[in-house]
Amino acid sequence: MPGQRWTKEAIESLIRQVVSDRKNLPDIYIPGKSQAAVNNQRRRLKEAQLLNGSFAGRRLRPWTICQLKKLEDLTMEYGLSADLIGQLQLIPGRSREAVSKMMGRHGLGNPDVKFRAQQAERIDQHRREDLRTFLLGEGRLMPSRDVAEQWCLAQKTVSRYRRRLGIALSWQQARSSDEFNRKRQEQAREFTRRTRDRWQIWRESLARRLERLRAEMQLRPAPPPTRVCTMCEKQWFASPEFYHVQKRRTGKRLKLSISRACRLCRSAHPLMHGLQIVNY
Repeated sequence: MPGQRWTKEAIESLIRQVVSDRKNLPDIYIPGKSQAAVNNQRRRLKEAQLLNGSFAGRRLRPWTICQLKKLEDLTMEYGLSADLIGQLQLIPGRSREAVSKMMGRHGLGNPDVKFRAQQAERIDQHRREDLRTFLLGEGRLMPSRDVAEQWCLAQKTVSRYRRRLGIALSWQQARSSDEFNRKRQEQAREFTRRTRDRWQIWRESLARRLERLRAEMQLRPAPPPTRVCTMCEKQWFASPEFYHVQKRRTGKRLKLSISRACRLCRSAHPLMHGLQIVNY
């Protein structure tokens, strides 16, 4: 559905901002006109030679048959997104936006992703102005995540508006918020839980391995002597497989330090490494 026609005042305002004020596209503001509409009208004024050479624009490069075939293979066969294709420059010279636009024209891409994009909420001009006022005022130091939840927007959208307004949070401001500290504590607790689970699995595997090794050594004709662990009170063989042995040589004397706790108990209690010194 066509939008509202350009008025004479709107065109004069666009020419003044481009020619006199030398504004780039993100800084140009025409009431009731989107950035895409402003860009199209600016191109038409350039072709009509009404901008006095202030706007050079960019040269359009049509897509070739080979590029379109490669785009179809990347999206249909490999399931790659426009963001990944543009980032890796799988089609040289084509940006993410150009790839995304061409995928839309030819009906390529993931249908679920396209459906979510079509159902996404668009910000109208009035709400956009309210968001600018909020970010410049009471929401100046509020984390982008909280602003996104309050305004029912994506966090990337809030961050993009902040960069556009030149009020992006600094490194210290972003990390001094309560939300950041709470999230960091949650991540630390989750990391601790995962680490403990991994150690528990490893200790259970070690216990099974030591039990099998003890059964095998008991069948030997001359098994090594045994010793009792001071922590679990289990009887293991006094060998490096079951107890940690530290060797130190002073001159011709070899000094062996044998742990009083078995390897299994040492892994469960790393600070309780009692050693018994034996001289040889």
